[in-house]
Amino acid sequence: MMFADTNSSAQMFGLGGLGLAAVGAVLATIATMWSKVKDVAWRLVSLVIQRIEIPTAAAHDAVTAYLIARYKRSRNYDRMYGAQWEFQRDGRYGLIPYEIFGNRTLILWNKIFPFIFTNQQEKKTSGKSENSNSNATKVYSTLTFVRGTLDVEKILKEACTARNEMSWANEQAEQEAKSRFVIHHVPKRHNKDDDGDNDSNGLAWYQQGHYRLLAHAADDLGKRPTNNGKALDNLIFPPRIKDLIKEIELWRKSRDWYREKGIPWKRGWMLYGPPGTGKTALARAFAEDLNMPIYVYNLAEMGNHELMKAWGEMQMNVPCIALIEDIDNVFHGRENVSRKNSGMFGMMAGPSRRGDDDDDKGRDRGMFAPPLTFDCLLNCLDGVERSDGIFTIVTTNDTTKVDPALGLPRKLPDGTTEFISTRPGRIDKAVELGHMETADKKRMARRILGAYEKECFEMLEFVDKFPDLQETPAQFQERCAQIALKSFWKEKHGYEPAKPSVQEVAAELLKPSLNGAR
Repeated sequence: MMFADTNSSAQMFGLGGLGLAAVGAVLATIATMWSKVKDVAWRLVSLVIQRIEIPTAAAHDAVTAYLIARYKRSRNYDRMYGAQWEFQRDGRYGLIPYEIFGNRTLILWNKIFPFIFTNQQEKKTSGKSENSNSNATKVYSTLTFVRGTLDVEKILKEACTARNEMSWANEQAEQEAKSRFVIHHVPKRHNKDDDGDNDSNGLAWYQQGHYRLLAHAADDLGKRPTNNGKALDNLIFPPRIKDLIKEIELWRKSRDWYREKGIPWKRGWMLYGPPGTGKTALARAFAEDLNMPIYVYNLAEMGNHELMKAWGEMQMNVPCIALIEDIDNVFHGRENVSRKNSGMFGMMAGPSRRGDDDDDKGRDRGMFAPPLTFDCLLNCLDGVERSDGIFTIVTTNDTTKVDPALGLPRKLPDGTTEFISTRPGRIDKAVELGHMETADKKRMARRILGAYEKECFEMLEFVDKFPDLQETPAQFQERCAQIALKSFWKEKHGYEPAKPSVQEVAAELLKPSLNGAR
Protein backbone atom coordinates (compact mmCIF):
# COMPACT_ATOMS: atom_id res chain seq x y z
CA MET A 1 0.00 0.00 0.00
CA MET A 2 2.76 2.38 0.84
CA PHE A 3 4.34 1.88 -2.61
CA ALA A 4 1.04 2.40 -4.36
CA ASP A 5 0.39 5.64 -2.50
CA THR A 6 3.81 7.01 -3.41
CA ASN A 7 3.28 6.26 -7.10
CA SER A 8 -0.10 7.97 -7.07
CA SER A 9 1.42 11.07 -5.49
CA ALA A 10 4.11 11.22 -8.18
CA GLN A 11 1.47 11.06 -10.88
CA MET A 12 -0.45 13.92 -9.25
CA PHE A 13 2.66 16.08 -9.00
CA GLY A 14 3.42 15.35 -12.64
CA LEU A 15 -0.04 16.42 -13.72
CA GLY A 16 0.23 19.53 -11.52
CA GLY A 17 3.55 20.45 -13.07
CA LEU A 18 2.11 20.10 -16.55
CA GLY A 19 -0.81 22.32 -15.53
CA LEU A 20 1.46 25.03 -14.14
CA ALA A 21 3.60 24.86 -17.27
CA ALA A 22 0.53 25.24 -19.44
CA VAL A 23 -0.68 28.21 -17.39
CA GLY A 24 2.78 29.79 -17.59
CA ALA A 25 2.87 29.31 -21.35
CA VAL A 26 -0.53 30.96 -21.70
CA LEU A 27 0.54 33.90 -19.53
CA ALA A 28 3.77 34.30 -21.49
CA THR A 29 1.83 34.31 -24.73
CA ILE A 30 -0.57 36.93 -23.38
CA ALA A 31 2.35 39.04 -22.14
CA THR A 32 4.09 39.02 -25.52
CA MET A 33 0.87 39.91 -27.26
CA TRP A 34 -0.36 42.35 -24.60
CA SER A 35 0.32 45.46 -26.62
CA LYS A 36 -1.62 44.00 -29.54
CA VAL A 37 -4.41 42.91 -27.22
CA LYS A 38 -4.61 46.45 -25.85
CA ASP A 39 -4.69 47.92 -29.33
CA VAL A 40 -7.50 45.63 -30.37
CA ALA A 41 -9.37 46.27 -27.12
CA TRP A 42 -8.98 50.04 -27.49
CA ARG A 43 -10.18 49.92 -31.10
CA LEU A 44 -13.31 48.21 -29.91
CA VAL A 45 -13.75 50.60 -27.00
CA SER A 46 -13.03 53.63 -29.20
CA LEU A 47 -16.18 52.88 -31.14
CA VAL A 48 -17.96 54.20 -28.06
CA ILE A 49 -15.26 56.10 -26.11
CA GLN A 50 -13.20 58.93 -27.65
CA ARG A 51 -9.92 60.32 -26.35
CA ILE A 52 -8.53 63.71 -27.39
CA GLU A 53 -4.92 64.71 -26.64
CA ILE A 54 -3.67 68.24 -25.92
CA PRO A 55 0.01 68.61 -26.94
CA THR A 56 0.87 72.16 -25.77
CA ALA A 57 1.19 73.71 -22.32
CA ALA A 58 -0.65 76.89 -23.36
CA ALA A 59 -3.69 74.97 -24.58
CA HIS A 60 -3.60 72.78 -21.47
CA ASP A 61 -3.72 75.82 -19.16
CA ALA A 62 -6.46 77.52 -21.17
CA VAL A 63 -8.63 74.41 -21.35
CA THR A 64 -8.12 73.69 -17.65
CA ALA A 65 -9.31 77.17 -16.68
CA TYR A 66 -12.26 76.93 -19.08
CA LEU A 67 -13.40 73.54 -17.81
CA ILE A 68 -13.16 74.61 -14.18
CA ALA A 69 -15.23 77.72 -14.87
CA ARG A 70 -17.91 76.15 -17.11
CA TYR A 71 -18.42 72.53 -16.07
CA LYS A 72 -19.53 70.85 -12.88
CA ARG A 73 -16.84 68.60 -11.45
CA SER A 74 -17.13 65.51 -9.29
CA ARG A 75 -16.37 65.95 -5.63
CA ASN A 76 -14.26 62.82 -5.66
CA TYR A 77 -10.92 63.71 -7.16
CA ASP A 78 -7.30 63.95 -6.05
CA ARG A 79 -6.81 67.53 -4.93
CA MET A 80 -3.61 69.58 -5.03
CA TYR A 81 -3.12 72.54 -2.71
CA GLY A 82 -0.27 74.97 -2.30
CA ALA A 83 0.73 78.46 -1.25
CA GLN A 84 2.86 81.10 -2.89
CA TRP A 85 4.44 84.33 -1.68
CA GLU A 86 2.80 87.38 -3.21
CA PHE A 87 2.25 91.07 -2.59
CA GLN A 88 -1.16 92.28 -1.51
CA ARG A 89 -2.70 95.61 -2.45
CA ASP A 90 -2.53 96.76 1.16
CA GLY A 91 1.27 96.59 0.95
CA ARG A 92 1.77 93.37 2.90
CA TYR A 93 3.71 90.42 1.54
CA GLY A 94 2.66 86.95 2.55
CA LEU A 95 1.66 83.42 1.62
CA ILE A 96 -1.42 83.07 -0.55
CA PRO A 97 -3.11 79.62 -0.26
CA TYR A 98 -4.72 78.10 -3.32
CA GLU A 99 -5.98 74.96 -4.99
CA ILE A 100 -4.46 74.28 -8.41
CA PHE A 101 -6.23 72.35 -11.14
CA GLY A 102 -4.83 70.56 -14.15
CA ASN A 103 -2.18 68.47 -12.41
CA ARG A 104 -4.50 65.67 -11.32
CA THR A 105 -7.27 63.71 -13.00
CA LEU A 106 -10.71 65.31 -12.90
CA ILE A 107 -14.16 63.86 -13.57
CA LEU A 108 -16.47 66.52 -14.97
CA TRP A 109 -20.06 66.55 -16.19
CA ASN A 110 -21.48 67.86 -19.45
CA LYS A 111 -25.13 67.89 -18.46
CA ILE A 112 -25.79 64.20 -17.67
CA PHE A 113 -22.69 62.86 -19.41
CA PRO A 114 -19.41 62.45 -17.50
CA PHE A 115 -15.98 62.94 -19.06
CA ILE A 116 -12.44 62.61 -17.73
CA PHE A 117 -9.68 65.24 -17.90
CA THR A 118 -6.28 63.65 -17.26
CA ASN A 119 -2.83 65.19 -16.86
CA GLN A 120 -0.49 63.10 -19.01
CA GLN A 121 2.65 64.93 -17.85
CA GLU A 122 2.04 63.62 -14.34
CA LYS A 123 2.25 60.07 -15.68
CA LYS A 124 5.45 60.78 -17.57
CA THR A 125 7.26 62.38 -14.65
CA SER A 126 6.28 59.47 -12.40
CA GLY A 127 8.09 57.06 -14.69
CA LYS A 128 4.92 55.33 -15.88
CA SER A 129 4.92 56.64 -19.41
CA GLU A 130 4.01 54.00 -21.93
CA ASN A 131 6.13 55.63 -24.62
CA SER A 132 9.73 56.28 -23.72
CA ASN A 133 10.64 57.61 -27.16
CA SER A 134 12.21 61.01 -26.54
CA ASN A 135 11.18 62.13 -30.04
CA ALA A 136 7.50 61.46 -29.40
CA THR A 137 5.11 64.41 -29.26
CA LYS A 138 4.48 65.60 -25.74
CA VAL A 139 0.93 65.24 -24.49
CA TYR A 140 0.03 67.53 -21.61
CA SER A 141 -3.51 66.30 -21.03
CA THR A 142 -6.28 64.16 -22.49
CA LEU A 143 -10.06 64.36 -22.60
CA THR A 144 -11.88 61.02 -22.52
CA PHE A 145 -15.63 60.90 -23.12
CA VAL A 146 -18.51 59.04 -24.77
CA ARG A 147 -18.61 59.88 -28.45
CA GLY A 148 -21.06 62.59 -29.33
CA THR A 149 -21.40 63.97 -25.80
CA LEU A 150 -18.63 66.61 -25.90
CA ASP A 151 -17.62 69.17 -28.54
CA VAL A 152 -13.88 69.48 -27.97
CA GLU A 153 -13.30 71.92 -30.85
CA LYS A 154 -15.84 74.28 -29.32
CA ILE A 155 -14.19 73.95 -25.90
CA LEU A 156 -10.75 74.71 -27.32
CA LYS A 157 -11.94 77.71 -29.34
CA GLU A 158 -13.88 79.22 -26.46
CA ALA A 159 -11.07 78.49 -23.99
CA CYS A 160 -8.53 80.29 -26.18
CA THR A 161 -10.94 83.19 -26.74
CA ALA A 162 -11.52 83.53 -23.00
CA ARG A 163 -7.78 83.48 -22.27
CA ASN A 164 -7.07 86.02 -25.01
CA GLU A 165 -9.73 88.37 -23.69
CA MET A 166 -8.15 88.18 -20.26
CA SER A 167 -4.72 89.03 -21.67
CA TRP A 168 -5.45 91.52 -24.41
CA ALA A 169 -5.81 95.16 -23.52
CA ASN A 170 -8.37 97.43 -25.13
CA GLU A 171 -9.78 100.89 -24.71
CA GLN A 172 -13.10 99.84 -23.18
CA ALA A 173 -14.09 101.56 -19.97
CA GLU A 174 -14.07 98.41 -17.89
CA GLN A 175 -10.55 97.60 -19.04
CA GLU A 176 -9.38 101.14 -18.34
CA ALA A 177 -10.73 100.83 -14.81
CA LYS A 178 -9.07 97.46 -14.27
CA SER A 179 -5.65 97.45 -12.64
CA ARG A 180 -3.14 96.19 -15.23
CA PHE A 181 -0.01 97.31 -13.39
CA VAL A 182 1.98 94.16 -12.63
CA ILE A 183 5.75 93.67 -12.43
CA HIS A 184 6.93 90.63 -14.40
CA HIS A 185 10.53 89.46 -13.98
CA VAL A 186 12.08 87.73 -17.00
CA PRO A 187 13.36 85.10 -16.37
CA LYS A 188 10.81 84.62 -13.62
CA ARG A 189 12.16 84.71 -10.09
CA HIS A 190 11.68 81.44 -8.23
CA ASN A 191 11.68 80.53 -4.59
CA LYS A 192 12.56 76.98 -3.68
CA ASP A 193 8.96 76.34 -2.70
CA ASP A 194 7.41 77.79 -5.87
CA ASP A 195 5.44 75.45 -8.06
CA GLY A 196 7.25 76.68 -11.15
CA ASP A 197 4.26 78.12 -12.94
CA ASN A 198 5.00 80.76 -15.52
CA ASP A 199 3.00 83.75 -16.64
CA SER A 200 3.69 83.54 -20.35
CA ASN A 201 0.17 84.74 -21.19
CA GLY A 202 0.84 88.10 -19.57
CA LEU A 203 -1.22 87.38 -16.48
CA ALA A 204 0.05 87.08 -12.94
CA TRP A 205 -0.28 83.56 -11.56
CA TYR A 206 -3.23 84.50 -9.35
CA GLN A 207 -5.16 85.87 -12.34
CA GLN A 208 -5.09 82.57 -14.19
CA GLY A 209 -8.19 80.43 -14.11
CA HIS A 210 -6.59 77.16 -13.05
CA TYR A 211 -5.93 78.54 -9.56
CA ARG A 212 -8.69 78.72 -6.96
CA LEU A 213 -7.70 81.23 -4.28
CA LEU A 214 -8.76 80.04 -0.85
CA ALA A 215 -8.54 83.21 1.23
CA HIS A 216 -8.12 86.12 -1.20
CA ALA A 217 -9.61 87.69 -4.29
CA ALA A 218 -7.43 88.21 -7.35
CA ASP A 219 -8.05 91.97 -7.23
CA ASP A 220 -6.58 92.07 -3.71
CA LEU A 221 -3.19 90.79 -4.88
CA GLY A 222 -0.29 92.45 -6.66
CA LYS A 223 1.98 95.42 -6.17
CA ARG A 224 0.28 98.26 -4.37
CA PRO A 225 -0.25 101.32 -6.60
CA THR A 226 0.57 104.70 -5.13
CA ASN A 227 -2.23 106.95 -3.96
CA ASN A 228 -4.45 108.15 -6.80
CA GLY A 229 -2.11 106.62 -9.37
CA LYS A 230 0.44 109.41 -9.04
CA ALA A 231 3.66 107.49 -8.57
CA LEU A 232 5.60 110.11 -10.49
CA ASP A 233 4.58 112.79 -7.99
CA ASN A 234 6.53 110.95 -5.31
CA LEU A 235 9.74 111.25 -7.33
CA ILE A 236 11.82 114.40 -7.48
CA PHE A 237 12.64 115.15 -11.11
CA PRO A 238 12.81 118.37 -13.17
CA PRO A 239 9.64 119.21 -15.13
CA ARG A 240 11.31 118.23 -18.42
CA ILE A 241 11.66 114.66 -17.13
CA LYS A 242 8.17 114.40 -15.69
CA ASP A 243 6.68 115.72 -18.91
CA LEU A 244 7.96 112.61 -20.68
CA ILE A 245 5.01 110.68 -19.29
CA LYS A 246 2.74 112.66 -21.60
CA GLU A 247 4.58 111.25 -24.61
CA ILE A 248 4.13 107.67 -23.38
CA GLU A 249 0.45 108.31 -22.67
CA LEU A 250 -0.11 109.71 -26.17
CA TRP A 251 1.67 106.69 -27.65
CA ARG A 252 -0.47 104.29 -25.61
CA LYS A 253 -3.69 105.85 -26.88
CA SER A 254 -2.64 106.15 -30.55
CA ARG A 255 -2.62 102.53 -31.71
CA ASP A 256 -5.15 103.12 -34.51
CA TRP A 257 -3.23 106.14 -35.81
CA TYR A 258 0.01 104.14 -36.00
CA ARG A 259 -1.75 101.39 -37.95
CA GLU A 260 -3.38 103.82 -40.37
CA LYS A 261 0.02 105.32 -41.17
CA GLY A 262 1.74 101.95 -41.42
CA ILE A 263 4.10 102.87 -38.58
CA PRO A 264 5.02 100.16 -36.04
CA TRP A 265 3.20 100.86 -32.78
CA LYS A 266 6.28 100.81 -30.59
CA ARG A 267 8.83 103.13 -29.06
CA GLY A 268 12.23 102.79 -27.45
CA TRP A 269 13.97 105.07 -24.98
CA MET A 270 17.39 105.00 -23.36
CA LEU A 271 17.72 106.44 -19.86
CA TYR A 272 21.35 107.11 -19.03
CA GLY A 273 23.28 108.73 -16.23
CA PRO A 274 25.26 107.94 -13.07
CA PRO A 275 24.01 105.27 -10.64
CA GLY A 276 21.36 106.54 -8.25
CA THR A 277 19.76 109.05 -10.60
CA GLY A 278 16.42 107.24 -10.59
CA LYS A 279 16.36 105.49 -13.97
CA THR A 280 14.60 102.34 -12.75
CA ALA A 281 12.24 104.27 -10.46
CA LEU A 282 11.23 106.51 -13.36
CA ALA A 283 10.43 103.54 -15.62
CA ARG A 284 8.31 101.92 -12.92
CA ALA A 285 6.46 105.21 -12.26
CA PHE A 286 5.62 105.47 -15.97
CA ALA A 287 4.11 101.97 -15.91
CA GLU A 288 2.22 102.51 -12.68
CA ASP A 289 0.72 105.87 -13.55
CA LEU A 290 -0.31 104.72 -17.02
CA ASN A 291 -1.71 101.41 -15.69
CA MET A 292 0.56 99.22 -17.82
CA PRO A 293 2.39 96.02 -16.90
CA ILE A 294 6.17 96.24 -16.84
CA TYR A 295 8.51 93.40 -17.80
CA VAL A 296 11.94 93.62 -16.16
CA TYR A 297 14.52 91.68 -18.21
CA ASN A 298 17.69 90.23 -16.71
CA LEU A 299 19.63 89.60 -19.93
CA ALA A 300 22.59 88.11 -18.05
CA GLU A 301 20.51 85.03 -17.22
CA MET A 302 19.02 84.55 -20.68
CA GLY A 303 19.95 82.88 -23.94
CA ASN A 304 18.72 83.56 -27.47
CA HIS A 305 15.83 81.11 -27.41
CA GLU A 306 14.54 82.29 -24.06
CA LEU A 307 14.65 85.98 -24.97
CA MET A 308 12.83 85.44 -28.27
CA LYS A 309 10.20 83.29 -26.59
CA ALA A 310 9.63 85.76 -23.72
CA TRP A 311 9.56 88.73 -26.09
CA GLY A 312 6.90 87.10 -28.22
CA GLU A 313 4.80 86.11 -25.22
CA MET A 314 4.98 89.66 -23.89
CA GLN A 315 2.82 90.80 -26.81
CA MET A 316 -0.09 88.96 -25.20
CA ASN A 317 -0.20 91.78 -22.66
CA VAL A 318 0.24 94.95 -24.71
CA PRO A 319 0.43 97.83 -24.27
CA CYS A 320 3.28 97.29 -21.85
CA ILE A 321 6.77 98.46 -20.91
CA ALA A 322 9.85 96.31 -21.41
CA LEU A 323 12.64 97.41 -19.06
CA ILE A 324 16.21 96.32 -19.81
CA GLU A 325 18.34 97.49 -16.91
CA ASP A 326 22.07 98.30 -16.96
CA ILE A 327 22.75 97.04 -20.45
CA ASP A 328 26.38 98.13 -20.05
CA ASN A 329 26.78 95.36 -17.45
CA VAL A 330 25.77 92.76 -20.06
CA PHE A 331 27.17 94.05 -23.35
CA HIS A 332 30.33 96.01 -24.04
CA GLY A 333 29.67 96.86 -27.64
CA ARG A 334 28.48 93.54 -29.08
CA GLU A 335 30.34 91.31 -26.63
CA ASN A 336 28.36 89.65 -23.84
CA VAL A 337 30.53 90.22 -20.76
CA SER A 338 28.01 89.24 -18.10
CA ARG A 339 29.57 85.83 -17.46
CA LYS A 340 33.05 87.24 -17.34
CA ASN A 341 31.91 89.69 -14.68
CA SER A 342 30.23 87.00 -12.61
CA GLY A 343 33.04 84.45 -12.82
CA MET A 344 32.50 80.70 -12.94
CA PHE A 345 29.01 80.94 -11.49
CA GLY A 346 28.01 82.99 -14.50
CA MET A 347 28.49 79.93 -16.68
CA MET A 348 25.39 78.45 -15.12
CA ALA A 349 22.21 79.87 -16.59
CA GLY A 350 20.16 79.02 -13.55
CA PRO A 351 17.60 76.40 -12.64
CA SER A 352 15.34 75.05 -15.32
CA ARG A 353 11.70 75.97 -15.29
CA ARG A 354 8.54 74.03 -15.85
CA GLY A 355 8.75 72.01 -19.04
CA ASP A 356 7.15 73.42 -22.15
CA ASP A 357 6.95 72.65 -25.82
CA ASP A 358 10.63 73.34 -26.41
CA ASP A 359 12.22 71.53 -23.50
CA ASP A 360 13.40 68.65 -25.68
CA LYS A 361 14.49 70.81 -28.57
CA GLY A 362 17.68 72.34 -27.28
CA ARG A 363 16.71 74.78 -24.59
CA ASP A 364 19.63 77.12 -24.07
CA ARG A 365 19.50 76.94 -20.28
CA GLY A 366 21.69 74.98 -17.91
CA MET A 367 25.39 74.78 -17.21
CA PHE A 368 27.62 76.24 -19.95
CA ALA A 369 24.60 77.36 -21.99
CA PRO A 370 25.37 79.73 -24.87
CA PRO A 371 25.07 83.38 -23.77
CA LEU A 372 22.64 85.84 -25.30
CA THR A 373 23.97 87.41 -28.49
CA PHE A 374 23.67 91.08 -29.37
CA ASP A 375 22.15 90.28 -32.77
CA CYS A 376 19.31 88.41 -31.05
CA LEU A 377 18.58 91.46 -28.87
CA LEU A 378 18.49 93.71 -31.95
CA ASN A 379 16.11 91.32 -33.70
CA CYS A 380 13.73 91.47 -30.76
CA LEU A 381 13.83 95.27 -30.65
CA ASP A 382 13.56 95.88 -34.37
CA GLY A 383 13.52 92.63 -36.31
CA VAL A 384 11.23 90.91 -38.77
CA GLU A 385 8.57 90.45 -36.10
CA ARG A 386 7.15 93.83 -35.19
CA SER A 387 6.98 94.46 -31.45
CA ASP A 388 3.67 96.30 -31.63
CA GLY A 389 2.44 97.63 -28.32
CA ILE A 390 5.81 97.43 -26.55
CA PHE A 391 7.48 100.53 -25.12
CA THR A 392 11.11 99.57 -24.50
CA ILE A 393 13.20 101.38 -21.91
CA VAL A 394 16.93 100.61 -21.74
CA THR A 395 19.03 101.97 -18.88
CA THR A 396 22.78 102.38 -18.76
CA ASN A 397 25.37 104.07 -16.58
CA ASP A 398 27.94 104.37 -19.38
CA THR A 399 26.93 105.14 -22.96
CA THR A 400 30.48 104.55 -24.23
CA LYS A 401 29.93 100.81 -23.79
CA VAL A 402 26.73 100.80 -25.87
CA ASP A 403 27.05 99.62 -29.46
CA PRO A 404 26.03 102.27 -32.04
CA ALA A 405 23.65 99.75 -33.65
CA LEU A 406 21.42 100.01 -30.58
CA GLY A 407 21.41 103.79 -30.69
CA LEU A 408 23.49 106.46 -29.01
CA PRO A 409 22.40 109.86 -27.65
CA ARG A 410 22.89 112.91 -29.78
CA LYS A 411 22.19 116.49 -28.74
CA LEU A 412 19.90 118.57 -30.89
CA PRO A 413 21.63 121.34 -32.92
CA ASP A 414 20.06 124.09 -30.81
CA GLY A 415 21.71 122.69 -27.68
CA THR A 416 18.51 121.89 -25.84
CA THR A 417 18.47 119.28 -23.12
CA GLU A 418 16.39 116.85 -25.21
CA PHE A 419 18.30 114.06 -26.89
CA ILE A 420 17.44 112.10 -30.04
CA SER A 421 18.89 108.69 -30.75
CA THR A 422 21.01 107.97 -33.80
CA ARG A 423 19.01 104.78 -34.46
CA PRO A 424 15.24 105.41 -34.43
CA GLY A 425 13.21 102.20 -34.44
CA ARG A 426 15.43 100.60 -31.83
CA ILE A 427 16.04 103.50 -29.46
CA ASP A 428 14.03 106.52 -30.57
CA LYS A 429 15.04 108.85 -27.78
CA ALA A 430 17.85 109.00 -25.23
CA VAL A 431 17.16 110.86 -21.99
CA GLU A 432 19.90 111.91 -19.60
CA LEU A 433 19.23 111.74 -15.88
CA GLY A 434 21.93 113.66 -14.11
CA HIS A 435 22.65 115.11 -10.70
CA MET A 436 19.99 116.97 -8.80
CA GLU A 437 19.26 120.60 -9.51
CA THR A 438 19.11 123.10 -6.67
CA ALA A 439 15.33 123.56 -6.87
CA ASP A 440 14.78 119.80 -6.74
CA LYS A 441 17.05 119.47 -3.71
CA LYS A 442 14.99 122.04 -1.87
CA ARG A 443 11.77 120.25 -2.73
CA MET A 444 13.15 116.96 -1.42
CA ALA A 445 14.49 118.65 1.73
CA ARG A 446 11.05 120.14 2.49
CA ARG A 447 9.36 116.79 1.90
CA ILE A 448 11.66 114.85 4.25
CA LEU A 449 12.47 117.53 6.85
CA GLY A 450 9.34 119.65 6.68
CA ALA A 451 8.18 118.53 10.13
CA TYR A 452 11.43 119.71 11.70
CA GLU A 453 11.65 123.44 11.10
CA LYS A 454 15.20 124.06 12.40
CA GLU A 455 16.74 121.11 10.54
CA CYS A 456 14.86 121.93 7.34
CA PHE A 457 16.06 125.53 7.39
CA GLU A 458 19.65 124.43 7.95
CA MET A 459 19.45 122.00 5.02
CA LEU A 460 18.08 124.69 2.71
CA GLU A 461 20.96 126.95 3.76
CA PHE A 462 23.36 124.10 3.02
CA VAL A 463 21.92 123.70 -0.50
CA ASP A 464 22.28 127.44 -1.18
CA LYS A 465 25.82 127.46 0.17
CA PHE A 466 26.96 124.72 -2.20
CA PRO A 467 24.84 125.12 -5.38
CA ASP A 468 27.39 123.34 -7.56
CA LEU A 469 27.66 120.24 -5.37
CA GLN A 470 26.87 117.23 -7.57
CA GLU A 471 24.63 114.69 -5.87
CA THR A 472 22.27 112.07 -7.19
CA PRO A 473 18.74 111.81 -5.79
CA ALA A 474 19.79 108.73 -3.85
CA GLN A 475 22.74 110.54 -2.25
CA PHE A 476 20.80 113.66 -1.29
CA GLN A 477 17.88 111.62 0.01
CA GLU A 478 20.25 109.74 2.31
CA ARG A 479 21.69 113.04 3.52
CA CYS A 480 18.23 114.32 4.48
CA ALA A 481 17.13 110.94 5.86
CA GLN A 482 19.97 110.75 8.37
CA ILE A 483 18.99 114.07 9.88
CA ALA A 484 15.26 113.30 9.78
CA LEU A 485 15.75 109.97 11.59
CA LYS A 486 17.82 111.59 14.27
CA SER A 487 15.12 114.21 14.84
CA PHE A 488 12.36 111.60 14.83
CA TRP A 489 14.06 109.39 17.43
CA LYS A 490 14.66 112.38 19.66
CA GLU A 491 11.08 113.65 19.35
CA LYS A 492 9.23 110.34 19.71
CA HIS A 493 11.49 108.33 21.99
CA GLY A 494 13.73 110.85 23.71
CA TYR A 495 16.71 109.06 22.24
CA GLU A 496 19.49 111.03 20.63
CA PRO A 497 22.32 109.09 18.98
CA ALA A 498 25.82 110.11 19.93
CA LYS A 499 26.41 111.96 16.70
CA PRO A 500 27.71 115.41 15.77
CA SER A 501 25.38 118.31 15.14
CA VAL A 502 23.46 118.74 11.90
CA GLN A 503 26.08 121.13 10.62
CA GLU A 504 28.89 118.72 11.41
CA VAL A 505 27.04 115.83 9.74
CA ALA A 506 26.52 117.91 6.61
CA ALA A 507 30.13 119.02 6.58
CA GLU A 508 31.40 115.47 7.02
CA LEU A 509 29.20 114.16 4.23
CA LEU A 510 30.27 117.05 2.07
CA LYS A 511 33.98 116.25 2.13
CA PRO A 512 34.06 113.32 -0.30
CA SER A 513 31.54 115.02 -2.57
CA LEU A 514 33.64 118.18 -2.79
CA ASN A 515 36.75 116.16 -3.46
CA GLY A 516 34.96 114.32 -6.23
CA ALA A 517 33.56 117.56 -7.67
CA ARG A 518 37.01 119.01 -7.93
